[in-house]
Amino acid sequence: MLVFHFYYYIIKSGGMMKILLIADVHNRPNGSKKTLKSIKNVIEKTKCDLIVFLGDIVHGPATPKNYEKYLRQVLDLTGDIPFAAVFGNHDDECATSKEEILNIMQIYDNCLTENRNYVIEMMGETLLFIDSGSYFDGEGSFYDTVKQEQIDFAIEKINHKKAILFQHIIVPDIMDLIDEFAVKVKGSVRDGKKFYKFKKNVAYKGKLGERPCPPDINTGELEKLSPYLKAACFGHDHKNDFEVEMMGVKLIQCAGSGKNSYDKFCRSSVKILDTKTLETEKIFI
Repeated sequence: MLVFHFYYYIIKSGGMMKILLIADVHNRPNGSKKTLKSIKNVIEKTKCDLIVFLGDIVHGPATPKNYEKYLRQVLDLTGDIPFAAVFGNHDDECATSKEEILNIMQIYDNCLTENRNYVIEMMGETLLFIDSGSYFDGEGSFYDTVKQEQIDFAIEKINHKKAILFQHIIVPDIMDLIDEFAVKVKGSVRDGKKFYKFKKNVAYKGKLGERPCPPDINTGELEKLSPYLKAACFGHDHKNDFEVEMMGVKLIQCAGSGKNSYDKFCRSSVKILDTKTLETEKIFI
């Protein structure tokens, strides 16, 4: 039986809020110096109210016994700016468990991450953080799914407000907006042996650089949460930075920020989200 632990945190403040979205740092032994320098520079220059790490802060398979070292290298860069994080599918692919990773994060005084799923009230905004899991334990999907217990928690804690969701893996509904082709067509992107592009008349901003990789099973997360969300931010798909609306929710995809994984295919970047306007600024790093 699945057991989820949830925490609800309130930070009272006011005024306009800007969030620095950092996805897929994938910190690891090779190539870490460039990544860390770039992230340090962008944190110092943007002066945001909150930093959100959208999963895969460390590449677990490359750091089997020294995950803490590479996690601390990234978190040390946050200084005194509050930060929150969600788990990615690669974070705990090592000897360090999610519980141990949380304990490391919570050493930092500016850490707002309390568990795998939680809500923060900050500067007039409701911020929802969900652990989208790693790999599906069963048949029918490669990546894990967001469970009904998590959806129920979110609805209860949002309490009829309009929240912003943060999680690593994008919702499966995104594939309803994308066409698949066996041969190259104008404007399509190749991924494996097939080609993909947004369907005609789909209004979007940014780039589809690869086929999105959501779970193959749809548990109804977006449909059930859509009345309570105004935006949802994702990582996971390093080459994608598109933004598109579904069910009244602005889906904000962030590309990878690490210079040690997909950077040779697409330049690393982060985004700044203005929570009032829901507009973003993409910054190459």
